[in-house]
Amino acid sequence: MNETILMKYKYFLLTITILLFFLPAKADFISWIRADQCETIIEIYIEDGQIRVTYEIGLLDWKYFEPVIPAEFLKEEIAKLIKAKGENYFYTDVFTLNADGKNLIGKIVKQELMPRKYRASLYTGVVEENANLSKQVLFTEIIYTLDTKPSKVLITPPVEEGMRNTMANIGFVTYHKNIPVNDLRYLSRKTTLNLNWEDPWYSRFDNINLRRHHQSSLMSFLYVDPYEVRHEVLMRVKDLEEWMDLGYELDDYIEIDEIDDLKEKVANFLINRNIVTIDGKVGQPIIDKVHFVKWSLAGIQIQEFKERMDYSSAVIGVIFAYPHDGIAQNITIDWDMFTDKITSVPNVATDPVGPMPYVLKEDDHVLTWQNFMKKYKLPTISEVQVSSAEIPLLQLGAILFFLFGIVRLFQKRSKIIKTKLFYGSIITVGIVLFFVSFFFRPKLTIPFVQKTSFTKPEASSLISHLLKNTYRAFDFREESDIYDKLAVSNAEELLTEIYIDTRKSMVLESQGGIQVKVKNVEVMDVEEVSSDKEGITFKCKWLVTGDVGHWGHIHSRNNQYSAILNLRSKNGLWKLYDIDIIEEIRL
Repeated sequence: MNETILMKYKYFLLTITILLFFLPAKADFISWIRADQCETIIEIYIEDGQIRVTYEIGLLDWKYFEPVIPAEFLKEEIAKLIKAKGENYFYTDVFTLNADGKNLIGKIVKQELMPRKYRASLYTGVVEENANLSKQVLFTEIIYTLDTKPSKVLITPPVEEGMRNTMANIGFVTYHKNIPVNDLRYLSRKTTLNLNWEDPWYSRFDNINLRRHHQSSLMSFLYVDPYEVRHEVLMRVKDLEEWMDLGYELDDYIEIDEIDDLKEKVANFLINRNIVTIDGKVGQPIIDKVHFVKWSLAGIQIQEFKERMDYSSAVIGVIFAYPHDGIAQNITIDWDMFTDKITSVPNVATDPVGPMPYVLKEDDHVLTWQNFMKKYKLPTISEVQVSSAEIPLLQLGAILFFLFGIVRLFQKRSKIIKTKLFYGSIITVGIVLFFVSFFFRPKLTIPFVQKTSFTKPEASSLISHLLKNTYRAFDFREESDIYDKLAVSNAEELLTEIYIDTRKSMVLESQGGIQVKVKNVEVMDVEEVSSDKEGITFKCKWLVTGDVGHWGHIHSRNNQYSAILNLRSKNGLWKLYDIDIIEEIRL
């Protein structure tokens, strides 16, 4: 790929992203994707032999679902009218499921009034408790029996006579054998679902707006970080049939005791495919992590606990890490995994500037990333030198002039007017120098005398430097490298404690234990507690912000600390000798 075109394409995408980010919250494109804010949420699960539907019917929508609302919640005349229409009225005239031309009749297996379950938006990741939604819903679970495997299912929400769209406010999602066919979207009118029983991944709605965000069953993600390159591959286990025999049939399950062996087999297969070249050399990958994941309304989620899985829907993610001595300049991925169904593979290359999406194809199968970050500064770890004591030169001169003038002025020999004027002038010079010293602050270094007193800004800068060094040590992968870097700013006795505590605090448990990269350390407050010839003790508060790209998303972590820090100088360097954490808050 032409490097100039790549660069222009990348910065064009960044510009569009920034413009979209700063659009007003009322922009039209926001409204149609907020189905998580619907009054009623319906989830449809199409399985072998049945369709299971769960309805969370908000109180404001009860009038559209009256045939399944318990009689005690309805007016007496309405309850009688519904009863007269027959027990199947809901399934034939209100909310209908039609399989290959046959209306399905369901059976309620569970029903209860319960608090609303608010959902996180797929696009913002934020759970919003909308005050306009009813606080309670009627949870209703209905089973519809299937005699065959239908090729089509027509879903029709409650639509009043003479209207095309429902007046109910419905958000819905559909799963075919645990594979989401669509993200949470609006169900406003009748819609047809085409079912692929040979491979449910390819089940589709006629309406192209009703689809899931992750269309491809095979995806690639490249992350370029300081001191490391990562290549993440996400794919359905079933798609590996093209290259290896795993011994499963479509309707089989992956049992719990088979999971570890399958992880190892898949990782060892992928490590020899899709060669990554870094700065002209073929990378030697480390198998960093292997996880089974699942698609959900919140996006891609790690399966934290082992569980039995449908072979047809099981998705596995493998992360390969390539340690680097700085930041890479050129990276290529030569992708070699295509099939008749997988003719394109989405890829996102993400560096410290941002993401660059690209689609790999058989006739364009090499992804090229070029470092165009001209002003990027590689995070470094540097020693904090002990500085010599200093005195403010102008203030010292001001004091000397003032004292000399005062002393001489009040001596007996200074009674002559001219002499008084002379020493008065010296006093004036001292006063002027004192005020000037607030604007000009040249300092005089005192040799062989160590600086042991700091202003708040100076203390903040010193502590910030030591803390940044400490967190940046975890940019490295090898444990020995991390310890070496920690030793630059921390006493030997403290290394193990810091290693364990810091690594634990910046791990995302929900994402399989991936380590957050610290981006910034901000000292918010600092106060000197004590100082002696051994060192200086500060009480301080600081904020650590970090993020990590993973499966195409950015995951953030913000921690705030209050602690007592003890600093000492050794061999001309400042180091942390003790950390007593008072409070840790995860924001």
